[in-house]
Amino acid sequence: MRQRAPKRPAVERTRLILESAEAVFAASGYAAAGTGDVARGAGIAPSALYRYFPGKRDLYLATLRNAAPRLLTLWGDRARAAADPLEAIRILGLEYYDHLQGRSDFARLWFRALAEADDPDVREIVAANFMGMVDAIGSLVRAAQQAGVARNDIDPRIAAWHFMAIGFTFDLVHHLALDAELDRGRVEAWGRLFIDSLREAPHEPSTAKTSQRRRRTLPVREPGGKADSARRGDPLPPLPASAPDSLGSPRPRGADG
Repeated sequence: MRQRAPKRPAVERTRLILESAEAVFAASGYAAAGTGDVARGAGIAPSALYRYFPGKRDLYLATLRNAAPRLLTLWGDRARAAADPLEAIRILGLEYYDHLQGRSDFARLWFRALAEADDPDVREIVAANFMGMVDAIGSLVRAAQQAGVARNDIDPRIAAWHFMAIGFTFDLVHHLALDAELDRGRVEAWGRLFIDSLREAPHEPSTAKTSQRRRRTLPVREPGGKADSARRGDPLPPLPASAPDSLGSPRPRGADG
């Protein structure tokens, strides 16, 4: 007599359903995804799926909520392990690119979810996920500013959204199968360019002397056309007389029209 497989705990069953749903929704999108495919991937009967989720939309929202914290958790781990916050940002960008090249269900799920953002619940979850990423990168930029390795004239949130825009370009290029257009060598170069734009430039050791030296090399002219003998540099040549106005002579004083 064949023995039945041991019954899985509800928590584990839910996890398997959500993992299967992530793969199915990422591959097909919400509209084309079938709950039967989700059930098969989770190893349960289609009817059993509705014991855990009342309908397809509930399953989709649960899938998005379940996936959202994972990337942020990974980013937090990387940020804590990095000695240089700007280096942490560079590493996160490269890892995201590599993640896409690995045909990640996670990345494809969120990219497809943007098409469902007309649904207010979907929009709220997706927006919260993106804002969490912006907060994470913005915190790293602020930490770099406090450490004196990033420019203080940069708004951390603008820098964070710039980072997100680069990541979105990675998504777009990947989903359009244009990966050869943006290979890893170019991505690394882009990453260095972005990080260098944030880094604090080294200060000149004698800014005051440099400014004074630059002022001395400028030819200066006093009113009346005489060169300033107290300053170095050749005087400017006198300005030529203005050519007559081809549109007519000046009107005499007191003339009315």
